[in-house]
This record gives sequence, structure tokens and C-alpha cells, in this order.
Amino acid sequence: MWDDPAADSTANLDSKTLREMEQHTVIVPGRTTLSKGKIAFRVHGTTDQIRLEGKTEYLLGRRDPKHNIVPDLDLSAYNGQKQGVSRRHAVVRRDERGLLIVDLSSANGTGVNGITLTANEPFRLRDGDEIRLGKLAMNIYFLAD
Repeated sequence: MWDDPAADSTANLDSKTLREMEQHTVIVPGRTTLSKGKIAFRVHGTTDQIRLEGKTEYLLGRRDPKHNIVPDLDLSAYNGQKQGVSRRHAVVRRDERGLLIVDLSSANGTGVNGITLTANEPFRLRDGDEIRLGKLAMNIYFLAD
């Protein structure tokens, strides 16, 4: 699998697909604070709930042992490469007011509730927000103890 040249690159999505993705806006009101940094992601089309806790920053992307990239949220199993997820796509970071997401100059961009983020600019997250990495959509949830 890792010898496949296509696996070394992120699929580039055409501009029509990216424009269509921006037209679907979902606004989900929710809280901005979280308790003790516990979060969960649910990838659309699955029932999986991926929980993360104990850190102030989480890398979202695809695993690449060849380049020693091991994201906290590895989206390889969710067809991440074909969905346009970069190896180092975005980070979710905790601050004193809650969570922020930052696109890491990914190949196909990051969106929250239909808003395309500017690379390297923090964006405040709320409980239940829809996050898109390329074409891969998921929701983030702030978990109680």
C-alpha cells in the first residue's frame, strides 16, 4: 500500500467540486466551552465515534509512516486520500475559551459549517460543528465527563 505512488500525494479536487461543497451550509448552534479537553468526531456516513483527550493540540490528517507523519485523528481508514485529506491537513487546538481549528495550508482546504477557512488562520469551533477536510465531512462534539 505504501509503495503506491498515488498514496504519496493528496488527490486534488477540481474547482467545480470545491465550489459545490461551499454551497452546502449547515449551521449547528452549540456551546464553545468543553470540559477537560474531551472531544469526539463522527465521520459522515459512519457510526464511528472517534474520541480524543488529554492534549491541547490534535493533528488531523492521514498516516504516512514513510515520512513519519502520525496524526492524532488518522482519516486514512475513511478513504481520506481520495477524499482530498492531506497528511497534515489541520490542527484542533485548545485555548482558554475553547477549541480552534487551523488549516495547515492543505491541498484541498478546510471548512466549518460551509465556511471555507483561510490557511493558518484560527477559527473558533462550537459543539456539533460540521468540519470538512477536502470532501470528507465530520462533526465535532465536546464531551462531558
